[in-house]
Parts: sequence; C-alpha cells; structure tokens
Amino acid sequence: MSFQGVRINKINGGLGGAENPDRVAVMVVGAGAIGDTLAVNAAYKLLQLADAETLGITAERDTADNRLDHYHLSEIFRLAPESVVWLISVPGVTKVSDLKNQADFLAAIRGIEGVNLIAEAGMANEVAAGETSALAQAVTGAQLLVDALKADHIYIDAFLVEGKGGYLPAASAAISTYEDLRELDSPNVSVIIGQDYGVSILVPPNPNHACVGSAVGMLLVRAVHENLGSVDIESKPSIRKGESDYTLTDTKLAKFVIASLSNGRSFSTLSIADQKQLDLFGYIYVGAFAGYAGFFFSNSHTCEEQDSDYCFIERNCVWNKAARIIRRTLIPRVRSKVEANPSTGYIKETTITDWDGRVRKALDPMRADGNVSGFDIFIDPKQAAVSVSPFKINVKLVANGVVHEFDVDLGFTNKI
Repeated sequence: MSFQGVRINKINGGLGGAENPDRVAVMVVGAGAIGDTLAVNAAYKLLQLADAETLGITAERDTADNRLDHYHLSEIFRLAPESVVWLISVPGVTKVSDLKNQADFLAAIRGIEGVNLIAEAGMANEVAAGETSALAQAVTGAQLLVDALKADHIYIDAFLVEGKGGYLPAASAAISTYEDLRELDSPNVSVIIGQDYGVSILVPPNPNHACVGSAVGMLLVRAVHENLGSVDIESKPSIRKGESDYTLTDTKLAKFVIASLSNGRSFSTLSIADQKQLDLFGYIYVGAFAGYAGFFFSNSHTCEEQDSDYCFIERNCVWNKAARIIRRTLIPRVRSKVEANPSTGYIKETTITDWDGRVRKALDPMRADGNVSGFDIFIDPKQAAVSVSPFKINVKLVANGVVHEFDVDLGFTNKI
C-alpha cells in the first residue's frame, strides 16, 4: 500500500465533435460487419475514437485480425482531436474500383450531408488488368466514383487512396521505376505511400500499409486553402497551441519516430533526387527536413499533370467550396422572372446587378477566411432575357500561392 490514494488518468478526445462544414470526411474500411454493432455500407458519425470502439473497431480487433482500422481512426483524432469523421465499413472483399458500382455504398455516401473528403484503407487488393496496373485500377476507380457523385452535385475535394506497399516496386528498386501517377488523369485522387515505420513492425506486423488516417487528420485540421505538407498550420487544436509547427511526430507516443514508404524503404535512404522524382510522379510520402525535428507529409499532389490548375488538393478544395456556395446562392433564382430591357431585349441591368450582388456577397467570406485572395464576376449583358439557354455567369478566383521551397542567397560583405 502507499499514500497514492486516488489516481487520476488524463483522457484525451472527449471534447471532440466540432463540425466544420468545409471538411466533412468519411473513412472507408474493409472491416466487414461486426456483430450487431457495425453493419456494412452504413454511415456512422464519430465524434471521438470511443465511438468507433463502441461499434467494435478496437485495438484488440486490429491485433486479432491483423488490421489497422482502429489505428487509422486513432490517427485522425490524434491529429485533429476537435473534428468529426464518418465511418463506412464495406465487405472485406471490396476493392476501391468496386465502390462506384455499389448501390448501397453510394446511398450511404449520399446520406452524409456535405461530404467532401473520402479516404480508404484496409480494403481488398486491386488486381492488374492487362496493361493497367493494380494501383492505376484503384486510382481511376476512385476518380470514376468522384465523377459519379459530381453528377449528383456532390463535390468531393479529394479521394485518398492507400498506396499499399504491394502496389509499389520492391524497396530495393530505383524510384525511377515507380509508376507515373500524373498520367492517370484523376485530379481528385491522391495516393498516400507514407508510413509510420513503428506501426509496420507491430505484432502482428503490417508492413505494407500507408498512413491514410494520418493524412485525413492532417487535412481535417487545416483550412481548405492550406497544403497537406505545410510545416505549420493556421489554427491549431487547443492541446497544441503554442507549438512552432504541426508535425506528425509525437515522441511520447512513439508516433512517426521513423518514416518509410509503404514498401518498407526508409525515408533516410531517399536522396534529394529520389524525393524530387516521387514528387514528379505525384506520390504523397512522409519525410523530414535535414537539421529540423519531426516528420511531415511531402505535399498535396493529385494524380494529374503538373501544369493543371488541379494538381494540388487545396486547389480542388477551394474550387469545390466556391462551386457549392455559388450553387446554393443561385438556386433560389432558378425559374424566377428575368426582366428585359425593352429597348434591346437583353437582360435588364437591375437583374444583372441582383445576380452579381448575390454571388459577391456569398463569396466574400472565402476572401475573409483567406481561401482566395480575391475574385471577379462578369455577367454578359448581351444575353437575351427570353431564352431557353442557361444564363452565363463567369467567376474567376484569385488563388493564394503556396511556398514549396525558399532559395536564399547568403554571403559575406565588408559593410552593410
């Protein structure tokens, strides 16, 4: 016995659940059904990690079934403790490329109000078909799902694919032999191949996973215009206020002490040339800056050509946010009266002013929030007021830039 008396354990995550309409994320896992607590193709709202555990997704189940469902969800709440995430479990045989054809799954997605971020982990492996690789099957299947949802006016900012180690060449292979994701024409899909090496060697080992849950958490904690790989973020959760950056690493919890690719290749073995090649190919991995503590995501690449406006996740997020706002703003004017200028038959100036003012007022918060630097709206006044054709409104967003690197000239001088 001792004089300890009462022991108080500090629990984190109980105050989660702050909903952010700019980030409505769903995590899709191939966990199947769990008793009568977790059904397949049903959406469950998680305010904290304990909600997932109540459904049957526990650390013990991860160990027993050699899965990482609980791990991925725990990473989301570790990195974005004040967020909400939705969970959908699908049958264990389901592949990413199957999702676009699954009516029950699509119904579950449509039932999540405002959903705009989908991530998957622990699903069945894709199989190469002819000249189409397994990884390409997953990426293009994910983009087809995004396209199908867009037809229903559900705008998905990003679909994060788990770039499993089996989808990559062996760890000993040259980075130049990796597949070029930029050629897959999938601007809303990103492939995560980073990995917390400490998780890959747990018992039982799970060496081929990618840290998708960590990527979801790092997106949820950022504003829509922030890059997934930014060293710091604009608004930190209360438990990390005062920190000078926002790293993946937590030495107390032994998180991201060592980082690797999903095929087991350690980040420390990647040369600068290797890293640049991974960026050119469009992969998102985890790395560190020499002489600076902590690990971070490499960037926010999408599977799209580098000269595209939509080659980064944040650009899709900003465009989609604007699209959702404009659509909500203009729907009340659909099938309303269009006044005509009696001299020309064109749209009357007062109607143009009304439409312009509504859209400007609705988009102004995006400028105030720093999502865009500015915007411009143009409505061609020479459109016939009596017409069955859609009225044209041109909106241009002025995007803020992202610092990817600094190039500093440093030298000596005799005097200033």
